[in-house]
Amino acid sequence: MSLDIFGALTGLFVIVYDGSHALRYTLGRARAVVGPGIHFKVPLLQTFKVEQTKHTTLDLEPQVIQLDDNLVYEVDCKVLYQIVNLRKALIEVDDLVTGLQNRVVIAVQQVVSRKTRETVTDVQGMCEEIKAELRSIEDRWGVRILEFGFSNISPSPTTLEITQLELLALEKQRLYGELRSDGLSEESAVALISGAVVSVHPDEPQPGLRATRDQDARIAAALEGELEDQAEQARRRLAERTRLEDGAQEGPAEGETEGEDPQP
Repeated sequence: MSLDIFGALTGLFVIVYDGSHALRYTLGRARAVVGPGIHFKVPLLQTFKVEQTKHTTLDLEPQVIQLDDNLVYEVDCKVLYQIVNLRKALIEVDDLVTGLQNRVVIAVQQVVSRKTRETVTDVQGMCEEIKAELRSIEDRWGVRILEFGFSNISPSPTTLEITQLELLALEKQRLYGELRSDGLSEESAVALISGAVVSVHPDEPQPGLRATRDQDARIAAALEGELEDQAEQARRRLAERTRLEDGAQEGPAEGETEGEDPQP
């Protein structure tokens, strides 16, 4: 610390610590890159710009990205990089950290926006695609992207609700097919599903799903038996009505004598 203060006061030398390098400027022109140690300079003619060249982690701001199938995902990611050419890192880009942040954000948006709800689960594949997108700036800016990863990639609350509703609709469709294959009428199957299956949640444990299916089967059987009883009663009433009508047509009315006209 005392050497740093003394060097700053006198302007005769600069100290570069381990994990850093410095670019020496002479009369405003970039010259040599120097490593850790004490480096003497000519006051007013020479300056040194010190930068860390060890592994550095860049934590990006959360992003909200729309997928190719219009679903919205929230994405957090991190980048591990290292400066490998200090001259390019200080000269070719105005601010290396800001430039990397902006370039990584663009690469993440380009890659993730091309995905769908099925392909967005391939996290490793997306990381490789993003690193390939960033490879073009490595040589120009004198950096190397060591690692890239997602700290979070998840659907937004609205997207999660849409996904759950879709799973619930698929479960109802599957149950409707089972009820129809068991002989239940279309109206009865629709009524049963809309009333008894509306509480089925796609995240429900498997034992709960099996219990719900058993309950649905019992309800379907009871409903089918009730419908058969009603149909049998309707057939009986129709047969009784037909018998009464046939009997009224065959026999004479009360108070009439065969062969005589009825009295007024």
